Amino acid sequence: MLRYYFLSGAIAIPLSLTIAQPAIADPVGQLLETRACPECELGGANLAEAKLNGANLSLAKMRGANLQNASLIGANLIGAYLQDANFQGANLRWANFTNAALVNVDFREADLRGAKFNAALFKNVDSQKSIFCRTIMTDGKLNNRDCRLSGD
Repeated sequence: MLRYYFLSGAIAIPLSLTIAQPAIADPVGQLLETRACPECELGGANLAEAKLNGANLSLAKMRGANLQNASLIGANLIGAYLQDANFQGANLRWANFTNAALVNVDFREADLRGAKFNAALFKNVDSQKSIFCRTIMTDGKLNNRDCRLSGD
């Protein structure tokens, strides 16, 4: 926040101005180019099969985003809003979903080995045929259901 002072005689009156961050013209393009788009508006984005390993998507709003078969190994999705997102078949190994809102999310056949879901909101999440191994669930408990099957 910038502060300016208006001088009126011998009295300095503070004026506070908040400079708003401009909206990113092409958040999908920025994400694909830099693998960073924290707090971006990516609602309805088609990121199917995108290579986003290590991407920073913290606090991103991704309602209805399509990430089917995408690779988000080690991605930061802390606090992201992911209602109606499609992660079917995605590689989400070591992705961090701590405090994320996951409502009506499709994780079918996704690789969730090592993913973190600490304190995330899970509601109507479909994880049929997903791989869980060293996966930290919303309650902080470790899910090792598929460790033998996955070779880990």
